[in-house]
Amino acid sequence: MIMHGSGLIVWLGVSDLEKSCDFYADTLGLELRHLDHNEGWAEFAHPHCAARLLLRLTDKDEISPAGGATVVFDVLDIRQAMEQLQGGGVPFLTEVINHNSHLYATFIDPDGNHLQLRQVAE
Repeated sequence: MIMHGSGLIVWLGVSDLEKSCDFYADTLGLELRHLDHNEGWAEFAHPHCAARLLLRLTDKDEISPAGGATVVFDVLDIRQAMEQLQGGGVPFLTEVINHNSHLYATFIDPDGNHLQLRQVAE
């Protein structure tokens, strides 16, 4: 069992660091904490919890969105969040799905990495 630490870090490979940084900062609202163009990576913080997201510049053929981890963002109103993202051109792979007392909607980042919105079902 993991008995120490104060957060969680998720790492994703991206093919265009600038485009991905814009997506995660401007579109999703994560806080850019570090950007290293020489090493090809960026670190983001979630503005309301201790979660961190790291982006690493990766060869396009090494990125496997369907078989990788899925980053899930909790939201208060899934339909409102979905409409806002779609209004900004973010493609969704699913409509809202009710599963295990939660509502989910899957969307993708510029490299096709799978991301989800999640809301506790009422």
